[in-house]
Amino acid sequence: MSYDKNGFKDYGSIKEKIPVNDGVMPVCYGYIENAINKTEKDNVDVIIFSNKQYRTGDKIEVEVVGMLNREDGDHKIIAIDDSVAYANFSDVTAQERKLILDYFGHTHKIVVEEKEKAMEYLADCSS
Repeated sequence: MSYDKNGFKDYGSIKEKIPVNDGVMPVCYGYIENAINKTEKDNVDVIIFSNKQYRTGDKIEVEVVGMLNREDGDHKIIAIDDSVAYANFSDVTAQERKLILDYFGHTHKIVVEEKEKAMEYLADCSS
């Protein structure tokens, strides 16, 4: 995805940058408004588990269930929409968890944090 002043554009697979899952994002992906990642100086990223189809630019309500804490500071909030009932990341199937960790951790070590840590991080990122 690339941001310009007109909004987000989906450029499809990024397999030349992420050699996992043929470069295809394995979950819905976006950002949390009014939450700035102080390391990147950009909105906090969020991965969303869902059984629904979303289009680029859709705004949705999510529930935070955890966070991928990356050693490079590019943390990813883990969230769900109302179509799934995960209480935390460990509720996701082992195969899907592995795919997510491989995809987002292909170049950086990841520690999975529980909801409480994710909420503390978001409180620190509020703008």
